[in-house]
Amino acid sequence: MIAESGAGSKGARRSLEQHERWKEFHDRMSILIVLPVPSPPAGGNWVFSDRLRRHLAEVNLHVRVTTLDSVTTEDIEQCDIVHIFNASRTAVPFVEKFGVPEKPMVITFTGTDVNEEMKRPRERRKIVEVACRARQLIFLTADALQGFCIQCPELKNHCVHIPLGIDVPPGRGYDRSRWGWREEEVVFFLPAGLRPVKRPLYALKPLARLYREGLPVRLCLAGAVFDLDLLRQVETEAEMRPWFQWLGAVPHREVGDLYRCADVVLNTSTSEGLSHALLEAMAAGRAVMASRVPGNRDLIRHGEDGLLYEDAEEFLASARQLALDPEWRESLGQRAATRVAREFSPVVERDRYAQLYRRLVLSPCASGQVAP
Repeated sequence: MIAESGAGSKGARRSLEQHERWKEFHDRMSILIVLPVPSPPAGGNWVFSDRLRRHLAEVNLHVRVTTLDSVTTEDIEQCDIVHIFNASRTAVPFVEKFGVPEKPMVITFTGTDVNEEMKRPRERRKIVEVACRARQLIFLTADALQGFCIQCPELKNHCVHIPLGIDVPPGRGYDRSRWGWREEEVVFFLPAGLRPVKRPLYALKPLARLYREGLPVRLCLAGAVFDLDLLRQVETEAEMRPWFQWLGAVPHREVGDLYRCADVVLNTSTSEGLSHALLEAMAAGRAVMASRVPGNRDLIRHGEDGLLYEDAEEFLASARQLALDPEWRESLGQRAATRVAREFSPVVERDRYAQLYRRLVLSPCASGQVAP
């Protein structure tokens, strides 16, 4: 009994010490989030980090968001945690430039990291070297975490899965006339930056076939420009096809109106982590159709709350069904909205990150070691 009492007393003292340490940090804990370059304002990285900033402020955690090219030594010295988005494009060059920070470093892995860069021996070596020095590695899907741990079992204790939370962009109250969409048109909206991994022109051929069949389809593409060759191709196609519309970069707030006014939201990527655009569209009650790649497969339950396609023929068949059946589109969108509200809560996301940050600050582990 005496031994048990002593153990209990030690445990109570440790708990009290942790509580006092947390009180010390509570009013001044600062997290520095570092994004890759480029990171357009309406892109997934900014949307993600800005959502964390807003919601973590509700629990007295201060978040500062910046891009890799804007980080200073002072920024690093003044924060309590460095959270880096994207292992290959941000964490590797960050450590090359600044070294491993003395405070906890967290890395969020993207779909490109897991599905592409980890398959390239040189990039894989760099990513693993940096990952070994991080206190926590975050994955947005359970499959991505599992796939990484199969490749790097020695890093398993570094890894955690934290699902996204989603806020639907509020919109400005625009209707279809804002973009010249007629009421009878079936609008397929593709929110995607112009870069090869997004395949922004993939939908053109199958939708052109539906257009030739007499279906009133329209393809609308919006996103930031990363590739000038792709931009020239997009502009050429938009000039040739009256039913193809290129909007360029659109403010994130306005994207909410595009979701609500479109009939179907597309994803045509060759690689995804977990698409913010798809989640936002589903939360807005839109029917979604996406390439059958990791990330999209984790998100969409085919035939229940969205559709997945393997190739152009499957794309064509699914697009035709969606164009012809407005009631089915509505049903898919309603089920998608219900599921996203249930499983992708921004409050749950906020609490998971708050717990993680607090644990890392209070943990006695030194920088570059695995937290228990």
